[in-house]
Amino acid sequence: MFSFQTKLSIAKAILTKNSPFYIQFYVSKRCHLRCKMCNIVESNEHVVPFDASKIEAIADNLRAIGAGVVLLTGGEPFLREDIAEIVRQFKQRDLDVRLQTAGLLKRFDAMLKCVSYGARDINVSLDSLDEDISDYLNGVQGSWRQAIRTIGRISREFPPADTVCAFGCVLSPYNIDHVESVLDLAGELGWQLSLVPAHTNPQGANMHFRGFDPYFEFSNEDCDRVDALLDRLLAKKRNGAPLFDSGDYLESIRRFVRRKAPTWRKNGVCDTPNLYFAIMPDGRFAPCCDHDLNEAVYVYDPNFPKIFKSASFRKQVREVAEKCPGCNFGSYPEMTLTTRSLSTLKERIVLQFKSDRKRHLPLEDDALFQLIEEIKRRYPAYHRPSSVPRRDGKCLVPAVA
Repeated sequence: MFSFQTKLSIAKAILTKNSPFYIQFYVSKRCHLRCKMCNIVESNEHVVPFDASKIEAIADNLRAIGAGVVLLTGGEPFLREDIAEIVRQFKQRDLDVRLQTAGLLKRFDAMLKCVSYGARDINVSLDSLDEDISDYLNGVQGSWRQAIRTIGRISREFPPADTVCAFGCVLSPYNIDHVESVLDLAGELGWQLSLVPAHTNPQGANMHFRGFDPYFEFSNEDCDRVDALLDRLLAKKRNGAPLFDSGDYLESIRRFVRRKAPTWRKNGVCDTPNLYFAIMPDGRFAPCCDHDLNEAVYVYDPNFPKIFKSASFRKQVREVAEKCPGCNFGSYPEMTLTTRSLSTLKERIVLQFKSDRKRHLPLEDDALFQLIEEIKRRYPAYHRPSSVPRRDGKCLVPAVA
């Protein structure tokens, strides 16, 4: 599935630990949801999005520094009218594109246009098969049903072969007992599941991506339930369940939810910018989704490749990384582990081999909703009263736009 450029970038990263083969590009600062565990929209409130004329320079510079995979995220990336053109520019330069969406159904035509330009990898956010809990977490009533319909259309209209489809699931105290059911749905559809624990800002901190809601912090009882869940997930993974996450990454979650340092970093420091970094909605370089540099450096700057390779720039980024207490966002840990852990590298090779040969199952919406109900019957969590705030039988969130 990967282009020659991406394979070359990954090979160099494994050998030298100095090849930025994974880039998170926050192409949109807007989102149609108001997810309670996320603060990225508020953090970017005053950012002026990059002009469409800058995308060619960004693509050229990423190719020049040896990038491989570019994740297009946000906010909701499909709220950008030029999202398909962004994909086209990257694919023309042999860069691989990973699409991320919260299931914005009204922009499905834009998703198909991205596919026509060569995008073959999409991740849809899905935290539970419970409609009320999902809408509450997303902050918008009707968002879960819209996401499910988007998943149905992807299953029917994306190319059945050479396409990687996945659910992005945020693990929080609200859905510990629901994750396995989402994994079951992924298995039925021929998709994958990627898990990331909810991140909250420590008191007095303001890391961009992390939310401030204390109800997303894991209690001691929650942590014990997470341990039990991870044991079950690892067993299912060994038996062939389509869990994207490596064993090393899942083990790190155990410590992270207990507010201890994650185990995936080398000497307590991550690999930005050597293996990965982020691009903000205005085209500005960022060490990751949580932190900024003191000095603004724009990826569309003609001098960016030279700046990126300079010792002074690397020193600035390293200073930011050394002060960070650590995260367990899926993308960065998995990139480090792929290049530094032999067991994770083996898992990635096997997963890539399987993905190249897997076909997803096309389902009409009625059949998809019926499948979801069948899966929910397997899990006692769906037969207990919902824990989300309600009034007059309705979840306390606004209706979907």
